[in-house]
Amino acid sequence: MATALVFLGVGGLVIVSAWMPLFLTSVPVSLAMVAIAGGFVCGLLGVPANFLSLAELEPLVLCAMLLAVLGAGLKLDRRFSSKGWGSTWRLLGAVMPLSIGAIALLAHVLLGMPLGLSILLGAALAPTDPVLASEYAAGPPGSGEESETRFALTSEAGLNDGAAYPFVILGLLMTRGQISDLGGLWHWLVRDAAWNVAAGATVGVGLGWMLVKINARLPGSHRLSTSNSGLVAVGLAFATYGVALLVDGNGFVAVFCEAVTMRNLVDVVAYSRRLNHAADQFENLGMVLVMTALGLAIASGLLHGVGWRETAFAILVLLIVRPFAVAVGMLGSPQDRVTRAALGFFGIRGVASIYYAAHVGPELGQADAQQVYALIGLVVFASVVLYGTTARLAAGWLRGHSCSR
Repeated sequence: MATALVFLGVGGLVIVSAWMPLFLTSVPVSLAMVAIAGGFVCGLLGVPANFLSLAELEPLVLCAMLLAVLGAGLKLDRRFSSKGWGSTWRLLGAVMPLSIGAIALLAHVLLGMPLGLSILLGAALAPTDPVLASEYAAGPPGSGEESETRFALTSEAGLNDGAAYPFVILGLLMTRGQISDLGGLWHWLVRDAAWNVAAGATVGVGLGWMLVKINARLPGSHRLSTSNSGLVAVGLAFATYGVALLVDGNGFVAVFCEAVTMRNLVDVVAYSRRLNHAADQFENLGMVLVMTALGLAIASGLLHGVGWRETAFAILVLLIVRPFAVAVGMLGSPQDRVTRAALGFFGIRGVASIYYAAHVGPELGQADAQQVYALIGLVVFASVVLYGTTARLAAGWLRGHSCSR
């Protein structure tokens, strides 16, 4: 019976991830909202929480994130340059650290959380997930749907999942008491921050360049692009992640840099679209499973004990922190007011935050882990509802404003 229910449930979720979006094109409801509601109903009907445990879903969430990062890199038609990617550098170098610091400060002051745990929570909640607000993410490769806002949001999402990792580790080490002096902080800075990100970027660029060069030297009938198989997206993401781990590099950064390198070196839009389409399909399936698990966890008491302080924390994170960080981080930027407003609005939290909760939760004490799970679950749930109901309206307003200029 248990085996039958597992196959029935997973099969149903696969069908929902492919079919349900067809019914949501004209209503302010997102697929993620439907998945959470479905999981919640299942929980009320008696499905146990461990049927889709958030902690046990870490490998699945990891796979979904890798394919999301690959897809983000493949979508970007803009060639890599320090000036052309200026918005990305601001979002990563200024907005994300400001967001981590502001969220950590709120957790420490408003909720009374220890500093290390506050930093961990801030880093887990800082990455954005514009795929859940896909109305204003970049379109498929070569589609021309790449305004400055779309480009900045997509490139940020592709990199900030990995860029947040060193800060998650910093919070975890502080919580364990492993960073108590400048020596410990220096070790984290060199090994877990600088080397982790630099090694990941090097692996991604190197593997992307090597794959393109090898493929170009093969006869036309034996080239990888000739296979026309979208499953290659899975292989690229997994293999690159594995190589990055072998050198203690950041696997998410590696996968994104590989995808960007391939798009910069090869102008085969048709095959890039196929790879991107396959990545999007697997990512949507992973997102549906994760959000269903979140709904099931909520029905099973994940948010039990959440009070006004936690609710205020979630509201401030979503409505104040992101717009404030973007306003400060984009000072002096050539982008107009509308673009800055869009970047400040589309700060949805999603799969990456849940992944980091599942990743570090087992390393924390039971009370700390439950608090982190509850806060991340609350913010992600509120984020999905907020952006699921408003993203399409906001995207329409932005398109109308762009056309009127």
